[in-house]
Amino acid sequence: MISAAQPVPELVPHLERAAEWRLLSQVFSYPGEDWNRSIRLLLDCLREERFRELARTAMSASEPGLWMSVFGPAGPVRARAVAWEGRLQPGYLLAALSSYYGAFAYEPPAAEPPDHLAVLLDFAAWLEVKIAYAILLRDREAEGTARRALETFLSRFVAPVAWPVFRQLEQAGPAFLAAAACLAAERSGPEPETAATATAAWPGSESLEDLNCPDTPGVVQVESLLPDRRAL
Repeated sequence: MISAAQPVPELVPHLERAAEWRLLSQVFSYPGEDWNRSIRLLLDCLREERFRELARTAMSASEPGLWMSVFGPAGPVRARAVAWEGRLQPGYLLAALSSYYGAFAYEPPAAEPPDHLAVLLDFAAWLEVKIAYAILLRDREAEGTARRALETFLSRFVAPVAWPVFRQLEQAGPAFLAAAACLAAERSGPEPETAATATAAWPGSESLEDLNCPDTPGVVQVESLLPDRRAL
């Protein structure tokens, strides 16, 4: 019998990483009404001091005007995956992300587009929780599926956005946002080859509406990670 007061030791690293991914997601999210409260609730779950310092700095420095000046339509930083996708049309990319989210019963927050860096990081946190839950249930198949999905998702979707966002923030962003992007980039894997911004994928492009897409080379097929097609 598993006691709630004595968590399974294998759970702890995944729950800690989930809190870290969640913090990074919040930092890149629009700082709305409950934004500070969400970050404050994460503080007790963060063990590394650099994440705790980031949380404290973000609570004191972030505000809607700053977010809009950096990530808004006229801002210098492109935080959406469609802006950095060099291989696929936006519709294919969004369809692939939708497949990932649906396979793991994840509902993206309505406040941001599903390919926004904040949402990608939030989904990484979700997968870490899925891994921890599978460990708790001693479901090795579900654990392995979630682990493979997280590894693939980070390299295929998070790293190609986190790294260029970090490079842009190095030049044109507040220090705490650059630090957050650096953490996200380092945690997501090696820096991919530099890709030019896909101007056709910017907000307002007609190609963003092309969501009804068949399979195409380069898209990670989530079905290969979920042979029984059940949501974890």
